[in-house]
Amino acid sequence: MLKSNGLEDVAKKESWVEFGEALEEAVDNPIKYGFRTPTEVLNRVAVLRGKRTHTLRNPLEAYKWLKKRHPNVEKGRPAWLGMTLVLFLMKIEELDQATAEKLAPQVFGGQMRQVQLKAEFDRLRQERADEHAKADLSKLSSPQRAQIFDQTVFKFLMQYGPKVFGTESMQLKDGRSLGSLYPDYVVEIDNQPKVAIEINAYRQRVERQFTVNTLGYLWLLRKLVPEALLIVPQGSGYELNQLAKLRDEIGLDGIRFATLPETGAPRFEDLVVQE
Repeated sequence: MLKSNGLEDVAKKESWVEFGEALEEAVDNPIKYGFRTPTEVLNRVAVLRGKRTHTLRNPLEAYKWLKKRHPNVEKGRPAWLGMTLVLFLMKIEELDQATAEKLAPQVFGGQMRQVQLKAEFDRLRQERADEHAKADLSKLSSPQRAQIFDQTVFKFLMQYGPKVFGTESMQLKDGRSLGSLYPDYVVEIDNQPKVAIEINAYRQRVERQFTVNTLGYLWLLRKLVPEALLIVPQGSGYELNQLAKLRDEIGLDGIRFATLPETGAPRFEDLVVQE
């Protein structure tokens, strides 16, 4: 096998843009560095930098987005441009592309600070949640309903997460931070992944095979973190008591189930946990 000396050079990059560029090249060409898969490359670079693997995904994804959406900025590489600014602009684009296009010149012109950009992101997220709360669910498609429930869960966990998980040090992260097998969200406590959050959208009827597959997937997630939590809409067809019974019969620990209202959960008591 070839030596991975080249990855030492990748890991030493100080600028996040240069690091993201070098990392993209490395994960696209793992054989060049003596590895078979991109994950192996990421794992090795993480060791060289003294970081956890999932922390490398932010500079990688931010660089790839910057190169695709704003190539002139990527080529110019202003030294003052922080990665967090780019990440917030990415998130804003996911919510409202027009707003992202409007804000981009201010961000890349140096006229918008991180706290201002985060405020715009929070505003858009709140507007989206408010719109969802007023929606007539019966007229929406399944993907639209799934997005609404995801917003409900996200907003609830951002507001009540510390109370749910018993610590102010909790952080809600994108599930992709766990790697190729990932849930919707990951709860980190003291900078360590502790709970995988999986969200299932509304289903009027849930077949047994789907139930078994869901439990199997939760068990796989449980192999990556100490606990897995499935959250489903109240009033949907999931029989959480049956899931819990099956879980207990085959001896799967660290897996819990809960429900939330589909279009908004303003109270902590809205979360109902099926132990």
